[in-house]
Amino acid sequence: MVSTMNMQPPPWETVLRAIHSGQQPPAAAWQALTAEEQELLDLLQKEKLTAHALELLGNIDEEAAWRKVSEGLEKQRTQKRMVHMRFLRYAAIIVGILLMGATGYLLLKTDKQPVPRDVVSGTYITEPLNHKRATLVLDDGRRLDLHQQADSTIHQGQTAINNIDTSLLKYTAVTETLKPAGYNTLIIPRGGKYKIELADGTEVWLNAETILHYPVHFGGVASRKVVLEKGEAYFKVKPNAKLPFIVNAGEVDVRVLGTEFNVNTYTSVPTTTLVHGSVQLNGDAASSTLRPNEQAKYSNGAFVRKTVDTETYTAWRFGQMIYEEITLEEVMNMLGRQYDYTITFTDPALKGQKFGGRFKETEHIEDVLAAIGKAGDLKFSIRGKTIIVSPVLSK
Repeated sequence: MVSTMNMQPPPWETVLRAIHSGQQPPAAAWQALTAEEQELLDLLQKEKLTAHALELLGNIDEEAAWRKVSEGLEKQRTQKRMVHMRFLRYAAIIVGILLMGATGYLLLKTDKQPVPRDVVSGTYITEPLNHKRATLVLDDGRRLDLHQQADSTIHQGQTAINNIDTSLLKYTAVTETLKPAGYNTLIIPRGGKYKIELADGTEVWLNAETILHYPVHFGGVASRKVVLEKGEAYFKVKPNAKLPFIVNAGEVDVRVLGTEFNVNTYTSVPTTTLVHGSVQLNGDAASSTLRPNEQAKYSNGAFVRKTVDTETYTAWRFGQMIYEEITLEEVMNMLGRQYDYTITFTDPALKGQKFGGRFKETEHIEDVLAAIGKAGDLKFSIRGKTIIVSPVLSK
């Protein structure tokens, strides 16, 4: 085995250490990476596994790890794959951290991998996305794919659940009951959207990549409580002075009697935007009251309020994406959720560019990307379900 004692670390290790320390990776090191290496580093950062990767980096059996990678992919192998030697350490890291899974695919570049195709406005290389997708998990653990249950009715105890046009899930309590109900869960995938009408008449619009827990009915309870585990939801709460409505969103409880508001938990900072009425926000260490056209973010034990144009933060439920002076990274994360794509940047410095715009979700992703590219001197390519963002190189 060749000694690496006096060799410079490979570019991916330099970038990994920079990411872990919270520093901007050297541009030269990032640009020296392959698309697979960039995608893998983005995954390690997203899953907060950089510390584990560095811990394993200096104490791994590369040959044993590679044998495990090879064995894990043997069933899928129909012809010889070419392996780049500098991926051996990555193989060991992924085996140790993620136990192979889908990430193992990134370690082997096969001839079946889609070829990146440049995005051109008006030229469509992708299929239109069906947004009417959701999974209902009943309180007994049964899972139902709602897009395969069009115009169907499910009976759960004394409650009827109607799946209308694979876009609205409506709960109706057949008879009044004083016994508290179990909780169902509605899961919206990337690229999906759904609306639910709870048993009390409250309407909830759920954005892509969202999970909501809620009771089958509200009998026998002192409050109407639902849990937004992740994602984004718009609530139009049915007034009931005797039963306050509470949305738990991580560290924040949003308490109302009857109003309309949006809750976003895509990041670690829960954000509540009030459209009508008033809401009481309760955090672990602070509380606040919102009035119409106000927004509050909860961070470091405090609420930060400001006046906003609520349309910017709620237009998604009408199939529009509006963003004002946000970073390219935020824009691409939004598009990735709505169109179900993974995003890769060839140059991390691009992430901080500021953009503003408005698009309809019915527009082709190619047209959306072409418009953004024209505004920011950017080049976009699509490889399978990955969008690659690059700067336009001067000629």
